[in-house]
Amino acid sequence: MTTHPLHADTASVVSAGAPVLLCLPAMGVPARYYQPLLNALAQACGGPAYAAELRGQGESHERAERGADFGYREIVEDDLPRWLDHLSRRHPQRRIVLVGHSLGGQLAVVASASQADRLGGLVLMAAGTAHHRAWPTPHRLRARLTVSAIATIARLLPWYPGRRLGFGGNQPRRLMRDWSFNAHSGRYRLEGSTRDTEAIEGALRRVTLPVLALNAADDPVAPPGARDELLALLPCARVTLGELVHAGAGNAWQRHFSWVRDPDDAAAEVAHWLVDVGLLHPSAPAAPPAPHPQPQGDLHVVA
Repeated sequence: MTTHPLHADTASVVSAGAPVLLCLPAMGVPARYYQPLLNALAQACGGPAYAAELRGQGESHERAERGADFGYREIVEDDLPRWLDHLSRRHPQRRIVLVGHSLGGQLAVVASASQADRLGGLVLMAAGTAHHRAWPTPHRLRARLTVSAIATIARLLPWYPGRRLGFGGNQPRRLMRDWSFNAHSGRYRLEGSTRDTEAIEGALRRVTLPVLALNAADDPVAPPGARDELLALLPCARVTLGELVHAGAGNAWQRHFSWVRDPDDAAAEVAHWLVDVGLLHPSAPAAPPAPHPQPQGDLHVVA
């Protein structure tokens, strides 16, 4: 069975009862990019932090350019439940919180439709729908043209060459069809799933998890309208809004990613929110650090 790794970081002093944080990366971004964030989250929250390797990225063996074909369904319905199984076995007394960046945040929201009872909450970082109509009016036409161009390239070529184009990494056609569906309609589908869009949206309306949404100022990839449209799928969730600081380095495009390299303030915000929603006790007694993660089942964990 194909392996999709989890990268881990464990605090030197682990707080008893601190939740497990599982980061879902942005499209085309390898899990190792999030190592500074994992370090900061582990230290600020006093618990283990992991980053999942999405299919086709980093250490994943599946490659679009080698003929692998997958979409959102495999990540949401196959990979994520296995990651949750793995973490639940390793940390049976701890709640699991999904920390999603960009597409990872979208997938975390969609996954909560079926996995909410296994989660303690969601943290959405620089995350928003890809829907072109969610962009500010002056940029809406450009967003629509960009979405149409990406969708056309993904439809015409055997696989989407995102590394060459500078957006999204190399992806199979099916994943890009799922992305294009959302970018054109603002809705989500899992092509090949037994659940249709209406079923997913109905389940999302019943999700009551606490949600923290942190966005970078002037982020051209996840503007406030895109964040709000994504959060509108969770009308019963307990939402807290915040800002990612230290996201101003480089050009406008880089704001969507640069905060990951200087994540201490973001990690502190997550820790404060965990306390506020009752997922972390401010004076939780320290427990010995967990042993170094070892391979298990069809997943392996590397530091």
